[in-house]
Amino acid sequence: MKNKRSLLKSLKFNYKLGKKTWFGTGGNCNLFLEVNSIKQLVNTIKIAKKFLPILVIGSGSNVIIRDGGFKGIVIKLGGNFRKIEIDNNNSVLTVGAGTKDSELAKFCVEKNISGLEFLSGIPGTIGGNIKMNAGCYGDQISDNLINCTIIDEKLNKKIVKRNEIDFHYRKSSFDSRQIIIEARFKIQKRDKLQIRKKMSIISDKRKKSQPVSSRTGGSTFKNPTLYPAWKLIDEIDYRGKQLGGAKVSNLHSNFLINYKNASSLDLEMLGDEIKNKVWEKRRINLKWELIRIGEFKKV
Repeated sequence: MKNKRSLLKSLKFNYKLGKKTWFGTGGNCNLFLEVNSIKQLVNTIKIAKKFLPILVIGSGSNVIIRDGGFKGIVIKLGGNFRKIEIDNNNSVLTVGAGTKDSELAKFCVEKNISGLEFLSGIPGTIGGNIKMNAGCYGDQISDNLINCTIIDEKLNKKIVKRNEIDFHYRKSSFDSRQIIIEARFKIQKRDKLQIRKKMSIISDKRKKSQPVSSRTGGSTFKNPTLYPAWKLIDEIDYRGKQLGGAKVSNLHSNFLINYKNASSLDLEMLGDEIKNKVWEKRRINLKWELIRIGEFKKV
């Protein structure tokens, strides 16, 4: 009964989903709720999928919610999905998929755990990071991964080992029907001062090279094989370029920012313009790293 009350309490209709993203742009979803357990998650999906599309989100850090919103039900993982635990042998770190990167990085410092310092430089949650194999400064989330617990397309709970997952640069073999609920990582012990030092270096690099104080969603495009995306964008002279309220960051040209009350359409049109210009000049197809969700606003 208590679980039902907490679920109903989190239920919100015509929810301002776009405002909860890092860009702060975009429309509403029909229904939003936060689930706190596997049972709540599975039961919610069983009922909801009969009526509307379902979207599971993290912190909204690498998405553009289009101005027409998402015509469906949005589920956020809370409660038990944000647990962080260490096993009795002190060798395995278990992390709920709804855990924020910053929370895990802080936990690792307190417990002298190394190997995940780079998460302090990535906005997001663990589940989303694994799906896109997030990383920065030479490290990625799949490096120390042992396995994941998922809810599959038939709503069965399943453990997937690291060697059963196909990881590539900024992507994995997980699809939209599979929901990661938990992950386990190898524990590497290290002196706390060394961990703090590495995190401090990452923090300094971010502040100097990324628009951390602006409304942004992280890297706009994946880096092609031969050239970093920012270099290709600089070649077309788009650093600082504006379209409506959207702008290419002066600090890092692979970051779009909500500069002056941008719409999601401003951001997406500016990104597509960059893609077209790079293709015309270099015949290189930039691929979006930002995930674009929902419908365009009807005029």
